[in-house]
Amino acid sequence: MMLLPPDDYAKRRLTEPAELTVAAEFLIARGFGSDEIAVQLSRFYYVDIDALNDVVSNMSDHGGKARWRHVS
Repeated sequence: MMLLPPDDYAKRRLTEPAELTVAAEFLIARGFGSDEIAVQLSRFYYVDIDALNDVVSNMSDHGGKARWRHVS
């Protein structure tokens, strides 16, 4: 009999452009290339690949720099 994994192992959906932007910027800031973002995110999330491609494309059109800022 095959046991089903508990809900703790279920992947979250990553589909909103704002969430995808934050995730992509986070990975780029840590040295990942734009071609590695989908692979890295899909390890932990169900990713809307079309939306992610749009986000990454828009980021590369704007220089591909992460826009992190310190908030106090």
